[in-house]
Amino acid sequence: MRTKKLLTIFNNKAEEWLRDLAAMDEASIRIRPSEKFWSYAEVYDHVMRVGRSYQIPNLKKSLGAAADRKARKNIYGLAVFNVGIRKNVKMRMESFPTPIAEAFTPVKRSKAELQADFTAFIKEVNALESILERSDKNTKQYHPMFGDITTKEWFALIELHIWQHDKQRAKIKAFLESRA
Repeated sequence: MRTKKLLTIFNNKAEEWLRDLAAMDEASIRIRPSEKFWSYAEVYDHVMRVGRSYQIPNLKKSLGAAADRKARKNIYGLAVFNVGIRKNVKMRMESFPTPIAEAFTPVKRSKAELQADFTAFIKEVNALESILERSDKNTKQYHPMFGDITTKEWFALIELHIWQHDKQRAKIKAFLESRA
């Protein structure tokens, strides 16, 4: 996939999320529909944590000599990245190894903090354009769910992760609207 197209797809989804956050009030972004469900604020924080601590570092690693290649892209990787199949997958933080779960578990933050940080996150992701431009089909890094995926596929995974949490945001929004 072309770099400009990848950036456009990411930016469209990220801007949608930013507008949605702007429309919410401070109290609403902190409400959890249940004890096991995250709030709006926590979903946003989680997406940025995963992007910054996992997806972006692996994207960068894919270009270097330290790239970790373990297995060819598997059927899931082919389905997602080559065919474009998207399926909502439910994952629980409890199923991840403790260090990963701790790195990905969100913290509570204010609306102003989230807006500023999500805006900064969008800029950080867009700043990856030059890395994407110099990548090719041979620059790969291993992903435990997909196998060896390219630099551009690691980038696409950032938007895919945001898309994956859209359903969760919709449920939170429906819950908040039902209380109004």
